[in-house]
Amino acid sequence: MGTSTSSSGPGSGNPLDPPWLDDVASGVGSGSGVPIGDPGVPPRDGPTGNAAPARYREARTQLRKFINTGDRASLGRALGHYSRSGSGGAGAAASRMRASTKAGAELFSLLSAAATRSSAEARAWVDDLRNSGATADDVVNAIVKELAPPGGSADEESLRDAMAAALSDLLVQEPNLDLLSLGQDDIWSLMSLFLAIEVTNRVCFDIGQSLESSQVEPAIAVQREQEMRGFIRSEVRTAVRALRTTTANPTRAELDDLMQVAVKTTFEVFEGLL
Repeated sequence: MGTSTSSSGPGSGNPLDPPWLDDVASGVGSGSGVPIGDPGVPPRDGPTGNAAPARYREARTQLRKFINTGDRASLGRALGHYSRSGSGGAGAAASRMRASTKAGAELFSLLSAAATRSSAEARAWVDDLRNSGATADDVVNAIVKELAPPGGSADEESLRDAMAAALSDLLVQEPNLDLLSLGQDDIWSLMSLFLAIEVTNRVCFDIGQSLESSQVEPAIAVQREQEMRGFIRSEVRTAVRALRTTTANPTRAELDDLMQVAVKTTFEVFEGLL
């Protein structure tokens, strides 16, 4: 994504939860290979109320300090203010990302079904890809096409970007992986990658213009964004690992709950840095 897709951010007085977000969440597909008996992800309520005045001011101030100095404490405070003041708290921030957690749950379920060939639909989907001689990139594109909503909003584009990037990153880490036959460890690693990219995409979209407008050299701005992505990825990975063992063989609805908790926990950690 990069900061090229950042915006001036939603202003004060706007609803904490954009009215169109439910449409984005409902557009996330389940994938044709997921067993029919697996309950889907029910609609999730978003936060209520309007954003506070100057909601991102402190987050942007601290982010600029981080960009200029590389001070990790300033980065932590930027993310803490982003959650607490900008998003209405960790719970509201997680709820705002409910399309992301639903997409993660659907991605997990589709890849699990593909690996275990647990339904006729899953077997047919995998066989079609294998028989067509699909490359790894072709498989990534097929997975994204199965699940990601096709619209052009920032949230929908972010979901597609994060899903493709997470799958590609997993292959970079383990080049010999077969995406159609992943083990549970690899799928959980993918969940950490996907959620971390989505959280960072959201932060960059809302306050990332501080990176674009900074007076540092472009190479430094890129380095700072990479450092921020790594910082967020580390916290998300810790949260996901802690939750992995809480539910055996989770359904999509249970996976969505777990990922909501992981995102909320991550933002709570950031708020603890204030």
